[in-house]
Amino acid sequence: MGPATGMTHDATTPAQRLTMADFGAFERRYRLYHHFPSLTRADAVSTTVAEGWVDECRPDTGISLVGSRLTIHHTYETHALADAPAHVSIIVMLEGQAELMHGEKRLTLSPREGVMLVNDGRCPLSARHMGGQRLRAINLTLLDDARTTQNRLAAPLADLLTSSPDGAWRLAPPEGLLASLEQWLNAAGEGISHTLLGEGLGLQLMAHGLAARENAPAEQTRRLGVRDRHHLARVRACLHDHPDASHDLDSLAQLACMSPSVLRDKFRQAYGQPVFEYLRQRRLEMAHDLLREGYSVQYVATRVGYRHASNFATAFKQRYGVSPRALQRQGA
Repeated sequence: MGPATGMTHDATTPAQRLTMADFGAFERRYRLYHHFPSLTRADAVSTTVAEGWVDECRPDTGISLVGSRLTIHHTYETHALADAPAHVSIIVMLEGQAELMHGEKRLTLSPREGVMLVNDGRCPLSARHMGGQRLRAINLTLLDDARTTQNRLAAPLADLLTSSPDGAWRLAPPEGLLASLEQWLNAAGEGISHTLLGEGLGLQLMAHGLAARENAPAEQTRRLGVRDRHHLARVRACLHDHPDASHDLDSLAQLACMSPSVLRDKFRQAYGQPVFEYLRQRRLEMAHDLLREGYSVQYVATRVGYRHASNFATAFKQRYGVSPRALQRQGA
């Protein structure tokens, strides 16, 4: 999920400046709304949220392939409205990171990773893009009305929406596909050849998404009970509210009324990531916000649970592509 304005670009086109008002046009087209945590309505026209290029290719009814090359200055969130149409979305991150919430599953996409999400219009879906990073991504979206086309994507779309109305599967795109996506993203966004290449990439992305679903571990298809979800939510809330604490698997398992191994498996099943990966992400998210508020690197490292500022700086740069001090300078 992300901005798409239908803009095209080539090597000579200046970067586009996107404000809150520009995001509004996308909201009306795709039944979304955006939230800008650090901005107010007064910033709607004057403040640049992001700048770069976004290219949208529509090879057939209900099918779009969107390529984004953006420098994000202010954190923004994208939320699907309750009456948004049913759809399948396949996202591949080439640079930068995005955090997705799909129902109760929380997924982080890092460079060279992908995900296929199925949404029947009732499963809450949102994405968060942090400020202070470069983002390059590809998003294939197939809306429900694409099932009526003669395109080869129509049949697998119908199957996914019928059999897996709220599914989510991680993808590991092969190097060849990643290279093709890079080439398409950097090419001029117009002409029949560009559209045909986009259609071909859409077919490849769908093929890898279907393979990921077929090869998913059996535990991903099992449903968690109400009791399990209640206890897992208690663990997640503890990690979210107290990221600076010295958490260990045994104490968290006691909180969940599970054995450590069961907690490890069920937490991944419920939220799409390991327990301590969730904790690491929460610490770095909190650190990002504190640094933007002007707190020192040493203070922030300690505040979010790192014993050594050097370890914190390394983890922060790996995630956001910039050092903590560089992020502070951007916000100054």
